[in-house]
Amino acid sequence: MSTNLTSAAFGGNLVLSRAGGATANVSGITGAATTYTIQNVTFALQGKLYYKATASGAATPTTDVLTGVAFKSLAKNQGDVFVWTLDASGNVGVAQGPLPVQAGTTGAVTNVDDSGNWTANPQFPAIPDTLTPIAYTVVRLTSSYAGTGFLFGGANWNTTGVNATTVDLFDLPASPQVS
Repeated sequence: MSTNLTSAAFGGNLVLSRAGGATANVSGITGAATTYTIQNVTFALQGKLYYKATASGAATPTTDVLTGVAFKSLAKNQGDVFVWTLDASGNVGVAQGPLPVQAGTTGAVTNVDDSGNWTANPQFPAIPDTLTPIAYTVVRLTSSYAGTGFLFGGANWNTTGVNATTVDLFDLPASPQVS
């Protein structure tokens, strides 16, 4: 397995369309819910064409598609990026980016200041060429977050102090858009 760095130029993985006038590949990342909706998506995986039919109100994954273990929780003044993927069978997965660490330590540190601004931007995880990234969600916890740890897929999208922004993809860019 390799990590796809060449995308469409050499038969890589990309999203080709949103059928039926859909406005987003992934939507519904709002409100008092832990669900999402995938629109009709045509995508390429290792140069082959695939289609994913709409999945409305589906339960958001709670485990990382890359590791098979639960997502790492986010604390107040932390943020991360979560990449939505499809495999050849049309299974939806989500991969969590690495949490920022302080140089010389192994513990996670904050990367969002008390005003809600990024002090260190989140980074994409390495996505293997067996998955096509179709969207990503940037989650940022501000200083008003009062919980004990936000778990992607396990906490409501509208929890106080949680900002979640989803960006559709054609191809995975070099870094997440955070503003």
